[in-house]
Amino acid sequence: MSKAEAFLASAVQIAGPLTRLQERIVAVKLHPDAVSVMQLNPTLEDWKLDRLVSWSLDNAIGRQPVQENYPYLVDQIAAAANEADVDGVDAGISIPAALFDTRTLNLPFMSEADLAEEAQEPEFWEEFDPELNNLVGRVVKFQILYSNENEDRTVVLLSSIGVADLERYRALMLDANLLPVFIENEIFSLVNGIYARMSSDDIYKPFSIVHLCPGNNLLVSNMRGSLVTQKINISDFDEALLMELEAVDGPSGDFWDEVAIRVSEQVKQAIAFVVETYEFPNPDKVFFVSEYKSIDNFVTLVEDRLGAARVIVYDAMEDVDVPNEHAKYVDYFENPSVFTTAVGLATQGMNVEGRGHDHLHRRLISMNFLEDAPRIRRNRQLGALNRILTLAILAVMVFSGSVLGINTIPAYLQTREASKQFNQAQSIAQTQNLRRLVSEKKLLEANSLVASMQKNTVRRGHAKFLMALPSLLPIGTELQGLTISQTDGVALSGLATSNEQVNEIKRNLRTQGFVNRDPAVDLKREDDYWAFQMTLKLARSE
Repeated sequence: MSKAEAFLASAVQIAGPLTRLQERIVAVKLHPDAVSVMQLNPTLEDWKLDRLVSWSLDNAIGRQPVQENYPYLVDQIAAAANEADVDGVDAGISIPAALFDTRTLNLPFMSEADLAEEAQEPEFWEEFDPELNNLVGRVVKFQILYSNENEDRTVVLLSSIGVADLERYRALMLDANLLPVFIENEIFSLVNGIYARMSSDDIYKPFSIVHLCPGNNLLVSNMRGSLVTQKINISDFDEALLMELEAVDGPSGDFWDEVAIRVSEQVKQAIAFVVETYEFPNPDKVFFVSEYKSIDNFVTLVEDRLGAARVIVYDAMEDVDVPNEHAKYVDYFENPSVFTTAVGLATQGMNVEGRGHDHLHRRLISMNFLEDAPRIRRNRQLGALNRILTLAILAVMVFSGSVLGINTIPAYLQTREASKQFNQAQSIAQTQNLRRLVSEKKLLEANSLVASMQKNTVRRGHAKFLMALPSLLPIGTELQGLTISQTDGVALSGLATSNEQVNEIKRNLRTQGFVNRDPAVDLKREDDYWAFQMTLKLARSE
């Protein structure tokens, strides 16, 4: 980390408590036939749902809707965000897992730094999996799940997506007037949504998730140090029946029993494959997460057909504080698991303050596929630094104004016209003081920022001269004009009742050390007064 980066990180930590940056994400959720916009604020104590709007779409959009329904979805997302009246500045969206190539790789032991350096070459991954031979034109992200030097083993979760697919979802958010800062694989949002709510005793135990979504039914199994996904091969015919299942009043009989047998058998085969191939333990409970509006009839059909595994419909909204005005949108879905991926996504953050994640709910996987994320984070850091400078300038201005107002202004302003002239001089003095204070701070370490600020530094003598100016003017004189220039020096103009009073001003300047030689004076008699103009170069202030 360079000195400039270290300084920025420190500055943003200071700015955080003063002007808290947005850490939560406005999560956009595309259901198969609906759209939701959620703003969740999770803390260590509770889960507060600030905003939620969810409504059915006029036509089913399926699981990969953006290309065919782009303008329609832009309008619907923008309308939902407007209806929700979200006040978050950041937004995120999960992309259907079918658009990603996600796999777990076993590598020799490598540190995070070494892996990050080696992974810059796309051909690196082909060495461990020959199928990874065409990563050009794809956004590739990875995360170490497990690493042990004694075992000479590092387990890496690798996921990639085509740039064109990613750009469609990014543009979707921008065109809907949202700022995309997090774009994630839907699988990771799903896992994080469940993992974040687990008890401390359960986070180290293996768990499995059955994710029911039209066209992409998946089994996701997690064990410490490994994450595996396996497709559940439900036929198109049975999937169509599942979409109609919840509308049936009490499904029973041979027909629905056969559907239940076929579907549950596919789930059991996926579990058995993962257990055998990846040496996972047989799950004692399986979380069910469904994208269908309701799930009660489905659970009734299959819950006793998965052997010893206990079926648990995951309740994503459990213990989430939902405002009364948004409860109707939650009630629209009779399925409590439907918001799981949105909740998982909403717990993400840019974490621009550079702090640990202890203050947020935990995340198992953190992969942001938005390639602009590092630049966005740096812009946020610079913005936080700007807040520090703005607050410092305001504080100094308030303090200086108070001091000058109480101790200085009444001392030498006798007329309204003179007061206007002093206000101008006061503003110049404050500017010089502020620039000096900024230049003396640690900004000297901030490379190009420092160079820019150093150009505005001026001599301190002007401020001292202005503070002492009342004592330089003897009784019988009146200051009418004051200008300060770095090139031309200081110019005073005013009236005196006698020539001796002008000489006394010159003596006071020498006595108090403001000049090394007498200033140039131009005197002119006007009725009973002497009008004087005095030009001087201030001596360097020690």
